[in-house]
Amino acid sequence: MSGLPSLFTLISWILQATAKGSVAIVLVAVAQRLIGRRVQARWRHALWLLIALRLIAPVAPSSTWSIFNLVPAHPGIQLQLRGPAGQIVFQPRATASVAGWLPLIQVPWWIAGWKWVAAIWICGALAFAARALVATARIHWVVRRALRGDAPGSSSNWTVHQIVEGGRRQLGITRLVRVVESALIDVPALHGVIRPTLLLPEGFAESFESDELRHVILHELCHLRRHDIAVNWLLTAVQAVHWFNPVVWFAVSRIEEERELACDELTLSCLQQNERFGYGRTILKLLDRFRSAESVPALVGIVNPKQRMRRRIMMIGTVRRGSRFSGPVLVMLTLVSLVALTDARGVEPPALGSLDPSGVETLEQFNGRVTFDLTDGSFSDLLEIIGRKSGVAVTQSPAIANSAIQQARFTLRAKRVPAGRVLTAVLLPFHLVSAPAPTGVRVTTAPSCFIRHSTTEPGECLRTADGALRREMSLDGGRLTIDVSGSMAK
Repeated sequence: MSGLPSLFTLISWILQATAKGSVAIVLVAVAQRLIGRRVQARWRHALWLLIALRLIAPVAPSSTWSIFNLVPAHPGIQLQLRGPAGQIVFQPRATASVAGWLPLIQVPWWIAGWKWVAAIWICGALAFAARALVATARIHWVVRRALRGDAPGSSSNWTVHQIVEGGRRQLGITRLVRVVESALIDVPALHGVIRPTLLLPEGFAESFESDELRHVILHELCHLRRHDIAVNWLLTAVQAVHWFNPVVWFAVSRIEEERELACDELTLSCLQQNERFGYGRTILKLLDRFRSAESVPALVGIVNPKQRMRRRIMMIGTVRRGSRFSGPVLVMLTLVSLVALTDARGVEPPALGSLDPSGVETLEQFNGRVTFDLTDGSFSDLLEIIGRKSGVAVTQSPAIANSAIQQARFTLRAKRVPAGRVLTAVLLPFHLVSAPAPTGVRVTTAPSCFIRHSTTEPGECLRTADGALRREMSLDGGRLTIDVSGSMAK
Protein backbone atom coordinates (compact mmCIF):
# COMPACT_ATOMS: atom_id res chain seq x y z
CA MET A 1 0.00 0.00 0.00
CA SER A 2 2.81 2.41 0.80
CA GLY A 3 3.79 2.67 -2.86
CA LEU A 4 0.41 3.97 -4.02
CA PRO A 5 0.91 7.71 -3.32
CA SER A 6 4.27 7.87 -5.03
CA LEU A 7 2.96 5.86 -7.99
CA PHE A 8 -0.09 8.09 -8.40
CA THR A 9 2.03 11.22 -8.15
CA LEU A 10 4.52 9.74 -10.63
CA ILE A 11 1.80 8.93 -13.18
CA SER A 12 0.26 12.40 -12.89
CA TRP A 13 3.71 13.98 -13.33
CA ILE A 14 4.51 11.80 -16.37
CA LEU A 15 1.28 12.69 -18.15
CA GLN A 16 1.70 16.40 -17.44
CA ALA A 17 5.39 16.28 -18.41
CA THR A 18 4.65 14.48 -21.67
CA ALA A 19 1.91 16.98 -22.56
CA LYS A 20 4.06 20.01 -21.79
CA GLY A 21 7.10 18.39 -23.38
CA SER A 22 5.15 17.75 -26.60
CA VAL A 23 4.24 21.42 -26.83
CA ALA A 24 7.89 22.37 -26.25
CA ILE A 25 9.05 19.90 -28.91
CA VAL A 26 6.71 21.38 -31.52
CA LEU A 27 7.85 24.93 -30.71
CA VAL A 28 11.54 24.01 -30.87
CA ALA A 29 11.02 22.10 -34.13
CA VAL A 30 9.30 25.12 -35.71
CA ALA A 31 12.01 27.49 -34.44
CA GLN A 32 14.79 25.31 -35.80
CA ARG A 33 12.97 25.03 -39.11
CA LEU A 34 12.95 28.83 -39.34
CA ILE A 35 16.57 29.16 -38.26
CA GLY A 36 17.77 26.45 -40.63
CA ARG A 37 21.51 25.80 -40.68
CA ARG A 38 22.46 29.27 -39.53
CA VAL A 39 23.21 27.77 -36.12
CA GLN A 40 25.93 25.22 -35.53
CA ALA A 41 24.75 21.67 -34.92
CA ARG A 42 26.18 21.65 -31.39
CA TRP A 43 23.86 24.50 -30.40
CA ARG A 44 20.85 22.84 -32.04
CA HIS A 45 21.79 19.65 -30.23
CA ALA A 46 22.07 21.53 -26.94
CA LEU A 47 18.60 23.03 -27.39
CA TRP A 48 17.11 19.60 -28.05
CA LEU A 49 18.92 18.28 -24.98
CA LEU A 50 17.13 20.88 -22.88
CA ILE A 51 13.89 19.33 -24.15
CA ALA A 52 15.11 15.91 -23.00
CA LEU A 53 15.98 17.31 -19.57
CA ARG A 54 12.56 18.96 -19.34
CA LEU A 55 10.91 15.61 -20.06
CA ILE A 56 12.84 13.84 -17.31
CA ALA A 57 13.27 16.57 -14.65
CA PRO A 58 10.75 16.56 -11.77
CA VAL A 59 10.33 20.36 -11.94
CA ALA A 60 10.99 23.18 -14.40
CA PRO A 61 11.65 26.85 -13.67
CA SER A 62 8.63 29.15 -13.88
CA SER A 63 8.48 32.21 -16.07
CA THR A 64 6.00 34.88 -17.16
CA TRP A 65 7.09 34.07 -20.73
CA SER A 66 5.98 30.45 -20.53
CA ILE A 67 3.37 29.40 -23.06
CA PHE A 68 1.69 27.41 -20.32
CA ASN A 69 0.53 30.64 -18.69
CA LEU A 70 -2.10 30.62 -21.47
CA VAL A 71 -3.50 27.25 -20.41
CA PRO A 72 -6.20 27.48 -17.70
CA ALA A 73 -5.58 25.01 -14.90
CA HIS A 74 -8.16 22.23 -14.63
CA PRO A 75 -9.41 21.91 -11.04
CA GLY A 76 -8.90 18.16 -11.23
CA ILE A 77 -5.26 18.69 -12.12
CA GLN A 78 -4.81 21.35 -9.46
CA LEU A 79 -6.22 19.19 -6.70
CA GLN A 80 -5.30 15.71 -7.85
CA LEU A 81 -3.00 15.21 -4.86
CA ARG A 82 -5.48 16.56 -2.35
CA GLY A 83 -7.78 13.52 -2.21
CA PRO A 84 -7.84 9.73 -2.63
CA ALA A 85 -6.65 8.87 -6.12
CA GLY A 86 -9.13 7.71 -8.73
CA GLN A 87 -12.31 8.74 -6.91
CA ILE A 88 -12.36 12.53 -7.12
CA VAL A 89 -15.16 14.65 -8.56
CA PHE A 90 -14.94 18.45 -8.51
CA GLN A 91 -17.77 20.95 -8.21
CA PRO A 92 -17.09 24.69 -8.70
CA ARG A 93 -19.19 26.67 -6.27
CA ALA A 94 -20.42 29.02 -8.96
CA THR A 95 -22.33 26.21 -10.72
CA ALA A 96 -24.38 25.03 -7.74
CA SER A 97 -28.04 24.79 -8.71
CA VAL A 98 -30.65 26.86 -6.90
CA ALA A 99 -32.95 23.85 -6.79
CA GLY A 100 -30.39 21.95 -4.80
CA TRP A 101 -29.10 19.41 -7.34
CA LEU A 102 -25.35 19.82 -7.75
CA PRO A 103 -24.13 18.91 -11.28
CA LEU A 104 -20.56 17.65 -10.97
CA ILE A 105 -17.60 17.96 -13.32
CA GLN A 106 -15.71 14.70 -13.71
CA VAL A 107 -11.93 14.85 -13.40
CA PRO A 108 -9.69 13.84 -16.34
CA TRP A 109 -9.97 10.19 -17.34
CA TRP A 110 -6.39 9.44 -16.34
CA ILE A 111 -7.18 10.40 -12.72
CA ALA A 112 -10.38 8.35 -12.57
CA GLY A 113 -8.65 5.30 -14.07
CA TRP A 114 -5.14 5.96 -12.87
CA LYS A 115 -4.47 2.40 -11.75
CA TRP A 116 -5.09 1.06 -15.26
CA VAL A 117 -2.96 3.85 -16.70
CA ALA A 118 -0.21 3.00 -14.21
CA ALA A 119 -0.33 -0.70 -15.07
CA ILE A 120 -0.07 -0.05 -18.83
CA TRP A 121 2.73 2.47 -18.35
CA ILE A 122 4.71 0.14 -16.08
CA CYS A 123 4.45 -2.70 -18.63
CA GLY A 124 5.66 -0.47 -21.46
CA ALA A 125 8.47 1.09 -19.43
CA LEU A 126 9.70 -2.29 -18.19
CA ALA A 127 9.58 -3.76 -21.71
CA PHE A 128 11.59 -0.86 -23.14
CA ALA A 129 14.10 -0.91 -20.28
CA ALA A 130 14.52 -4.69 -20.56
CA ARG A 131 15.17 -4.45 -24.29
CA ALA A 132 17.80 -1.73 -23.75
CA LEU A 133 19.52 -3.65 -20.95
CA VAL A 134 19.57 -6.92 -22.89
CA ALA A 135 21.10 -5.18 -25.93
CA THR A 136 23.68 -3.50 -23.69
CA ALA A 137 24.56 -6.79 -22.00
CA ARG A 138 25.01 -8.42 -25.40
CA ILE A 139 27.37 -5.68 -26.60
CA HIS A 140 29.28 -5.85 -23.31
CA TRP A 141 29.71 -9.61 -23.75
CA VAL A 142 31.00 -9.06 -27.31
CA VAL A 143 33.53 -6.48 -26.11
CA ARG A 144 34.75 -8.67 -23.23
CA ARG A 145 35.18 -11.67 -25.50
CA ALA A 146 37.00 -9.62 -28.12
CA LEU A 147 39.30 -8.10 -25.48
CA ARG A 148 40.22 -11.57 -24.27
CA GLY A 149 41.26 -12.36 -27.83
CA ASP A 150 39.35 -15.63 -28.03
CA ALA A 151 36.99 -14.41 -30.75
CA PRO A 152 37.81 -15.26 -34.39
CA GLY A 153 39.76 -12.45 -36.03
CA SER A 154 40.36 -10.46 -32.80
CA SER A 155 43.40 -8.23 -33.26
CA SER A 156 44.90 -4.87 -32.45
CA ASN A 157 46.38 -2.80 -35.30
CA TRP A 158 49.40 -0.61 -34.50
CA THR A 159 48.43 2.02 -37.08
CA VAL A 160 45.00 2.35 -35.49
CA HIS A 161 46.60 2.84 -32.06
CA GLN A 162 48.82 5.62 -33.42
CA ILE A 163 45.83 7.40 -34.97
CA VAL A 164 43.88 7.06 -31.72
CA GLU A 165 46.71 8.57 -29.68
CA GLY A 166 47.09 11.43 -32.14
CA GLY A 167 43.36 12.10 -32.07
CA ARG A 168 43.31 12.08 -28.27
CA ARG A 169 46.04 14.73 -28.17
CA GLN A 170 44.32 16.85 -30.84
CA LEU A 171 40.95 16.78 -29.06
CA GLY A 172 42.40 17.15 -25.57
CA ILE A 173 41.13 13.78 -24.34
CA THR A 174 43.04 12.49 -21.31
CA ARG A 175 41.21 9.19 -20.85
CA LEU A 176 42.69 6.01 -22.28
CA VAL A 177 40.82 4.44 -25.18
CA ARG A 178 40.97 0.71 -25.80
CA VAL A 179 40.88 -0.54 -29.40
CA VAL A 180 39.24 -3.81 -30.45
CA GLU A 181 39.07 -5.17 -33.99
CA SER A 182 37.00 -8.36 -34.13
CA ALA A 183 34.76 -10.47 -36.34
CA LEU A 184 32.07 -10.13 -33.66
CA ILE A 185 31.75 -6.42 -34.45
CA ASP A 186 29.59 -5.35 -37.39
CA VAL A 187 30.17 -1.60 -37.62
CA PRO A 188 32.67 0.99 -36.30
CA ALA A 189 31.45 2.39 -32.98
CA LEU A 190 32.45 3.71 -29.57
CA HIS A 191 31.40 1.71 -26.51
CA GLY A 192 31.40 2.45 -22.79
CA VAL A 193 31.03 5.44 -20.50
CA ILE A 194 33.61 4.55 -17.85
CA ARG A 195 36.08 2.55 -19.97
CA PRO A 196 35.69 3.77 -23.56
CA THR A 197 36.49 1.23 -26.25
CA LEU A 198 36.80 1.82 -30.00
CA LEU A 199 35.15 -1.11 -31.80
CA LEU A 200 36.19 -1.96 -35.36
CA PRO A 201 35.03 -4.84 -37.60
CA GLU A 202 37.55 -7.47 -38.61
CA GLY A 203 39.84 -6.27 -41.42
CA PHE A 204 38.66 -2.67 -41.10
CA ALA A 205 42.18 -1.22 -40.83
CA GLU A 206 43.30 -3.06 -43.97
CA SER A 207 40.28 -2.08 -46.10
CA PHE A 208 40.51 1.67 -45.41
CA GLU A 209 43.31 4.08 -46.24
CA SER A 210 45.21 5.82 -43.45
CA ASP A 211 43.37 9.13 -44.01
CA GLU A 212 40.02 7.34 -44.01
CA LEU A 213 40.93 5.56 -40.77
CA ARG A 214 41.80 8.92 -39.25
CA HIS A 215 38.41 10.34 -40.31
CA VAL A 216 36.50 7.47 -38.70
CA ILE A 217 38.56 7.43 -35.51
CA LEU A 218 38.38 11.22 -35.08
CA HIS A 219 34.60 11.06 -35.40
CA GLU A 220 34.35 8.38 -32.73
CA LEU A 221 36.72 10.28 -30.44
CA CYS A 222 34.51 13.34 -30.89
CA HIS A 223 31.68 11.26 -29.41
CA LEU A 224 33.92 10.58 -26.43
CA ARG A 225 34.82 14.23 -25.97
CA ARG A 226 31.14 15.26 -26.15
CA HIS A 227 30.09 12.53 -23.65
CA ASP A 228 27.56 11.24 -26.17
CA ILE A 229 27.26 7.78 -24.63
CA ALA A 230 26.20 9.31 -21.32
CA VAL A 231 23.69 11.42 -23.26
CA ASN A 232 22.53 8.21 -24.94
CA TRP A 233 21.66 6.77 -21.54
CA LEU A 234 19.70 9.94 -20.76
CA LEU A 235 17.74 9.54 -24.00
CA THR A 236 17.06 5.91 -23.15
CA ALA A 237 15.62 7.01 -19.80
CA VAL A 238 13.45 9.61 -21.58
CA GLN A 239 12.15 6.99 -24.00
CA ALA A 240 11.49 4.50 -21.22
CA VAL A 241 9.42 7.07 -19.32
CA HIS A 242 7.61 8.49 -22.38
CA TRP A 243 7.52 5.35 -24.53
CA PHE A 244 3.86 5.96 -25.42
CA ASN A 245 4.42 9.43 -26.93
CA PRO A 246 5.41 9.52 -30.64
CA VAL A 247 6.31 13.21 -30.34
CA VAL A 248 9.02 12.29 -27.83
CA TRP A 249 10.35 9.63 -30.21
CA PHE A 250 10.56 12.32 -32.90
CA ALA A 251 12.54 14.54 -30.52
CA VAL A 252 14.95 11.71 -29.66
CA SER A 253 15.47 11.08 -33.38
CA ARG A 254 16.31 14.75 -33.90
CA ILE A 255 18.73 14.72 -30.97
CA GLU A 256 20.53 11.71 -32.45
CA GLU A 257 20.72 13.36 -35.87
CA GLU A 258 22.04 16.64 -34.48
CA ARG A 259 24.54 14.66 -32.38
CA GLU A 260 26.09 13.13 -35.50
CA LEU A 261 26.11 16.49 -37.28
CA ALA A 262 27.82 18.06 -34.26
CA CYS A 263 30.45 15.31 -34.31
CA ASP A 264 30.94 15.88 -38.04
CA GLU A 265 31.46 19.59 -37.39
CA LEU A 266 33.97 18.90 -34.63
CA THR A 267 35.79 16.37 -36.80
CA LEU A 268 36.00 18.82 -39.69
CA SER A 269 37.43 21.45 -37.35
CA CYS A 270 40.33 19.04 -36.76
CA LEU A 271 40.97 18.61 -40.50
CA GLN A 272 42.51 20.90 -43.06
CA GLN A 273 40.26 22.62 -45.60
CA ASN A 274 41.45 20.33 -48.40
CA GLU A 275 40.56 17.24 -46.33
CA ARG A 276 36.84 18.06 -46.14
CA PHE A 277 35.89 16.30 -49.37
CA GLY A 278 37.97 13.30 -48.33
CA TYR A 279 35.89 13.11 -45.15
CA GLY A 280 32.72 13.16 -47.26
CA ARG A 281 34.08 10.31 -49.40
CA THR A 282 34.82 8.34 -46.22
CA ILE A 283 31.19 8.76 -45.13
CA LEU A 284 30.02 7.50 -48.54
CA LYS A 285 32.34 4.51 -48.32
CA LEU A 286 31.02 3.63 -44.87
CA LEU A 287 27.44 3.96 -46.14
CA ASP A 288 28.24 1.57 -48.97
CA ARG A 289 29.86 -1.11 -46.78
CA PHE A 290 28.06 -1.01 -43.45
CA ARG A 291 24.54 -0.80 -42.11
CA SER A 292 23.45 1.41 -39.23
CA ALA A 293 24.67 0.43 -35.77
CA GLU A 294 22.25 -1.30 -33.41
CA SER A 295 20.35 1.00 -31.10
CA VAL A 296 22.14 0.40 -27.80
CA PRO A 297 22.49 2.98 -24.99
CA ALA A 298 26.18 2.16 -24.45
CA LEU A 299 27.06 2.44 -28.15
CA VAL A 300 27.41 5.30 -30.63
CA GLY A 301 28.62 4.88 -34.19
CA ILE A 302 29.51 6.88 -37.27
CA VAL A 303 27.13 4.93 -39.53
CA ASN A 304 23.46 5.97 -39.42
CA PRO A 305 20.37 5.25 -41.52
CA LYS A 306 20.82 6.26 -45.16
CA GLN A 307 18.53 9.29 -45.02
CA ARG A 308 20.51 10.81 -42.15
CA MET A 309 23.80 10.01 -43.87
CA ARG A 310 22.69 11.92 -46.96
CA ARG A 311 21.86 14.99 -44.86
CA ARG A 312 25.25 14.73 -43.17
CA ILE A 313 27.02 14.65 -46.54
CA MET A 314 25.09 17.76 -47.65
CA MET A 315 26.08 19.51 -44.41
CA ILE A 316 29.78 18.68 -44.84
CA GLY A 317 29.95 20.86 -47.94
CA THR A 318 28.43 23.86 -46.15
CA VAL A 319 30.28 23.87 -42.82
CA ARG A 320 32.55 26.86 -42.32
CA ARG A 321 35.40 26.78 -39.89
CA GLY A 322 34.73 28.99 -36.87
CA SER A 323 31.19 29.90 -37.99
CA ARG A 324 29.06 31.76 -35.45
CA PHE A 325 25.38 32.50 -35.16
CA SER A 326 24.03 36.04 -35.40
CA GLY A 327 22.47 38.15 -32.66
CA PRO A 328 18.88 37.77 -33.94
CA VAL A 329 19.25 33.99 -34.00
CA LEU A 330 20.55 34.03 -30.41
CA VAL A 331 17.54 36.15 -29.39
CA MET A 332 15.17 33.67 -31.06
CA LEU A 333 16.76 30.70 -29.31
CA THR A 334 16.51 32.51 -25.96
CA LEU A 335 12.82 33.30 -26.53
CA VAL A 336 12.07 29.73 -27.53
CA SER A 337 13.77 28.50 -24.37
CA LEU A 338 11.79 30.91 -22.17
CA VAL A 339 8.48 30.11 -23.86
CA ALA A 340 8.79 26.35 -24.26
CA LEU A 341 11.09 25.16 -21.50
CA THR A 342 9.57 26.92 -18.48
CA ASP A 343 6.38 26.39 -16.50
CA ALA A 344 3.57 28.82 -15.80
CA ARG A 345 4.02 31.10 -12.83
CA GLY A 346 1.95 30.54 -9.71
CA VAL A 347 1.56 26.81 -10.32
CA GLU A 348 2.80 24.61 -7.54
CA PRO A 349 5.10 21.98 -9.06
CA PRO A 350 4.15 18.39 -8.39
CA ALA A 351 6.52 17.04 -5.75
CA LEU A 352 7.24 13.39 -6.31
CA GLY A 353 6.55 11.45 -3.17
CA SER A 354 4.77 14.41 -1.54
CA LEU A 355 2.05 12.13 -0.22
CA ASP A 356 2.99 10.34 2.97
CA PRO A 357 2.83 6.54 2.44
CA SER A 358 1.18 6.18 5.82
CA GLY A 359 -1.46 8.62 4.59
CA VAL A 360 -2.36 6.32 1.74
CA GLU A 361 -2.54 3.36 4.10
CA THR A 362 -4.99 5.43 6.13
CA LEU A 363 -7.02 6.18 3.00
CA GLU A 364 -7.09 2.52 2.04
CA GLN A 365 -8.37 1.64 5.52
CA PHE A 366 -10.83 4.54 5.32
CA ASN A 367 -12.21 3.05 2.10
CA GLY A 368 -13.32 -0.06 3.97
CA ARG A 369 -17.08 -0.70 3.76
CA VAL A 370 -19.23 0.21 6.75
CA THR A 371 -22.85 -0.30 7.69
CA PHE A 372 -24.54 1.86 10.32
CA ASP A 373 -27.59 3.95 11.19
CA LEU A 374 -27.47 7.42 12.73
CA THR A 375 -30.63 9.25 13.76
CA ASP A 376 -30.72 12.99 14.40
CA GLY A 377 -27.03 13.14 15.26
CA SER A 378 -24.68 16.11 15.34
CA PHE A 379 -21.67 16.50 13.08
CA SER A 380 -19.46 15.32 15.94
CA ASP A 381 -21.67 12.24 16.34
CA LEU A 382 -21.31 11.55 12.64
CA LEU A 383 -17.51 11.78 12.75
CA GLU A 384 -17.40 9.58 15.85
CA ILE A 385 -19.44 6.76 14.31
CA ILE A 386 -17.57 6.90 11.00
CA GLY A 387 -14.26 6.79 12.86
CA ARG A 388 -15.41 3.90 15.06
CA LYS A 389 -16.74 1.84 12.17
CA SER A 390 -13.72 2.43 9.92
CA GLY A 391 -11.02 2.30 12.59
CA VAL A 392 -9.63 5.67 11.38
CA ALA A 393 -9.67 8.73 13.65
CA VAL A 394 -11.62 11.59 12.05
CA THR A 395 -10.86 15.06 13.41
CA GLN A 396 -11.95 18.61 12.62
CA SER A 397 -9.77 21.50 11.58
CA PRO A 398 -10.16 24.67 13.68
CA ALA A 399 -11.02 26.42 10.41
CA ILE A 400 -14.50 24.82 10.35
CA ALA A 401 -15.46 25.75 13.93
CA ASN A 402 -17.98 28.30 12.60
CA SER A 403 -19.16 26.26 9.61
CA ALA A 404 -22.89 25.75 9.12
CA ILE A 405 -22.28 22.02 9.40
CA GLN A 406 -21.88 22.46 13.17
CA GLN A 407 -25.58 23.38 13.50
CA ALA A 408 -26.86 20.70 11.11
CA ARG A 409 -28.48 17.44 12.27
CA PHE A 410 -27.90 14.21 10.35
CA THR A 411 -29.87 11.04 9.83
CA LEU A 412 -27.86 8.47 7.87
CA ARG A 413 -28.45 4.92 6.77
CA ALA A 414 -25.36 3.37 5.20
CA LYS A 415 -25.26 -0.20 3.95
CA ARG A 416 -21.84 -1.53 2.85
CA VAL A 417 -20.55 1.86 1.69
CA PRO A 418 -16.86 2.94 1.87
CA ALA A 419 -16.48 5.11 4.96
CA GLY A 420 -14.60 7.78 3.04
CA ARG A 421 -17.44 8.08 0.55
CA VAL A 422 -19.99 8.49 3.31
CA LEU A 423 -18.01 11.36 4.78
CA THR A 424 -17.33 13.19 1.52
CA ALA A 425 -20.94 12.80 0.41
CA VAL A 426 -21.96 14.52 3.63
CA LEU A 427 -19.32 17.23 3.32
CA LEU A 428 -20.12 18.14 -0.28
CA PRO A 429 -23.01 20.59 0.32
CA PHE A 430 -21.00 22.35 3.05
CA HIS A 431 -17.96 23.06 0.85
CA LEU A 432 -15.75 20.92 3.07
CA VAL A 433 -13.24 18.19 2.26
CA SER A 434 -11.42 15.41 4.08
CA ALA A 435 -7.68 14.95 3.78
CA PRO A 436 -5.08 12.58 5.26
CA ALA A 437 -3.61 13.77 8.57
CA PRO A 438 -0.75 12.40 10.70
CA THR A 439 -3.20 10.67 13.04
CA GLY A 440 -5.98 9.78 10.58
CA VAL A 441 -8.30 11.98 8.52
CA ARG A 442 -9.05 15.66 9.08
CA VAL A 443 -12.08 17.63 7.87
CA THR A 444 -11.21 21.10 6.63
CA THR A 445 -12.42 23.82 4.28
CA ALA A 446 -12.31 23.24 0.52
CA PRO A 447 -10.50 25.41 -2.05
CA SER A 448 -12.33 27.15 -4.90
CA CYS A 449 -13.73 23.78 -5.90
CA PHE A 450 -14.62 20.97 -3.55
CA ILE A 451 -14.41 17.20 -3.64
CA ARG A 452 -16.97 14.45 -3.55
CA HIS A 453 -15.34 11.07 -3.05
CA SER A 454 -17.31 9.18 -5.70
CA THR A 455 -16.95 8.11 -9.31
CA THR A 456 -20.66 7.42 -9.74
CA GLU A 457 -23.34 9.87 -10.78
CA PRO A 458 -24.51 12.07 -7.90
CA GLY A 459 -27.76 11.28 -6.16
CA GLU A 460 -30.56 13.79 -6.49
CA CYS A 461 -30.96 16.26 -3.62
CA LEU A 462 -34.63 16.79 -2.62
CA ARG A 463 -36.48 18.79 0.02
CA THR A 464 -38.68 16.81 2.36
CA ALA A 465 -42.03 18.07 3.66
CA ASP A 466 -40.44 19.36 6.88
CA GLY A 467 -37.76 21.29 4.96
CA ALA A 468 -34.90 18.82 5.43
CA LEU A 469 -32.44 18.06 2.66
CA ARG A 470 -32.63 14.43 1.54
CA ARG A 471 -30.16 12.63 -0.71
CA GLU A 472 -30.09 9.00 -1.83
CA MET A 473 -27.35 7.36 -3.87
CA SER A 474 -25.66 4.10 -4.75
CA LEU A 475 -21.93 3.96 -3.99
CA ASP A 476 -19.81 0.99 -5.12
CA GLY A 477 -22.71 -1.42 -4.79
CA GLY A 478 -23.75 0.00 -1.41
CA ARG A 479 -26.66 2.28 -0.57
CA LEU A 480 -26.53 5.60 1.31
CA THR A 481 -29.38 7.79 2.44
CA ILE A 482 -28.68 11.20 4.03
CA ASP A 483 -31.18 13.50 5.69
CA VAL A 484 -29.83 16.90 6.77
CA SER A 485 -31.85 19.22 8.99
CA GLY A 486 -31.00 22.41 10.84
CA SER A 487 -29.76 25.80 9.72
CA MET A 488 -27.98 24.49 6.61
CA ALA A 489 -31.08 22.74 5.30
CA LYS A 490 -33.22 25.80 5.98
